[in-house]
Amino acid sequence: MKSRKYSRISRLAALLLAGLASMSSGAAMPETEFACKVRVLGGKIGLVLVQADTRALAEKSAVGVQAFTTDDMRGRTTSVLECIVPNEERFSDYQFQQFFENLPL
Repeated sequence: MKSRKYSRISRLAALLLAGLASMSSGAAMPETEFACKVRVLGGKIGLVLVQADTRALAEKSAVGVQAFTTDDMRGRTTSVLECIVPNEERFSDYQFQQFFENLPL
């Protein structure tokens, strides 16, 4: 069971790094972290974590990167459904909010 937990943490860390790598490396790191509910290739729902100055930039940054899907897989993001600021906002979809809250971040 522990190996699965660490595997999930590793995948989430990789997703965060992928989101950060898509931003310009010469610019200062934005202060706001966003959690985005996304759709991936094949239609599955997933999560991407990104740092951005605005919600619009977060949505733009989340497209095309690897997302962690609700079925414990990964997929490339095709569209963004919703972005929130964790600890300040909640996803409108209760089940997705529960998925997000139960991830070992």
